[in-house]
Amino acid sequence: MGSVKDIEVIEEPSSGSVGQAVFTFSDRYSVFDWGEMPEHIDDKGEALALMGAYTFERLERNGVKTHYLGLEEDGEIKNLENLETPSNKMHVKLVNVLEPEFKEESYDYSDYQNPPNDNYLVPLEIIYRNRIPIGSSARGRYSPADLGLEMNDWPNEAVSLNEPLLEASTKLEEQDRYVSDEEAGNMSGLSIRKIYEKAAKVNEIITERAEEIGMQHDDGKAEFLYIGGNIAVGDVAGTFDEDRFTFQGMQVSKEVLRQGYKKRQPEWVDEVKEAKEKAKKEGIRDWKDLVNTEPQTLGFEPLVSEMYRAGANKYVGRELFDVRKLSEIMDELKDTLEDSS
Repeated sequence: MGSVKDIEVIEEPSSGSVGQAVFTFSDRYSVFDWGEMPEHIDDKGEALALMGAYTFERLERNGVKTHYLGLEEDGEIKNLENLETPSNKMHVKLVNVLEPEFKEESYDYSDYQNPPNDNYLVPLEIIYRNRIPIGSSARGRYSPADLGLEMNDWPNEAVSLNEPLLEASTKLEEQDRYVSDEEAGNMSGLSIRKIYEKAAKVNEIITERAEEIGMQHDDGKAEFLYIGGNIAVGDVAGTFDEDRFTFQGMQVSKEVLRQGYKKRQPEWVDEVKEAKEKAKKEGIRDWKDLVNTEPQTLGFEPLVSEMYRAGANKYVGRELFDVRKLSEIMDELKDTLEDSS
């Protein structure tokens, strides 16, 4: 499935009907699209599964279709409220994947113009942004004025937007890239306006939950499935890996790991960035072949594990993990990152 989730197929999808699968959320993590990193984050998989389940169930209650079926416990599929202990196994509907062919230094999406199936993965990720935090890629692609902000330069703090910014990115390419709305519509064969409407609703519901628990929802991403004429939310949403949240002025998300590498192994981060840029410029598919060094462990992964567990407790509204308060953990993480400077 990927660097952080495994998938077990229970029933394959056909051209006319969806199948079923189980996502197993692992304790692996990935930053900068590298894939599996050298250290794991204990209980991260269970924390993400719980957050994703909460988000999916809240979306469904608000009329947003998803592929979520429930969490597994003792061989049974349950809703979050019926779960007795944390679970890292999520049952979902499974659809076909129409892999675009890479030829002549580009990807061919012609299958999406006349799909052979009535259920398939939409080949896009939709990124929604409510704030522009430190570390956001948007800072390199937009000036504050581009986003209607009355400032000349990006400050050394998060900046709230007047309206959420929605952007489309590729999903099935070796290196994700942002695409225009026109290209996104052509690639997927669907109305990008309707996809954006779904993404905006996902963003709204996650933002609402964040505000209820004293967090700010900075940004995130959503993926979608086409099922028999309907667009449903797929993969997982509203977790500390898919979205960035701020609590007491500090980001509660995978971003703490990204910042850790920027401070403790900046040479590797720079090499990854340069490799991606070169691959994009020269039409090279496997950019990681251009990176000569390997990432090392950060040393504060146990503290990040506590962040995931305490944050999940707060988000789902249940004390499913025995862990310190999130405020105490974030204070220690802040000191750890500052010591790395």
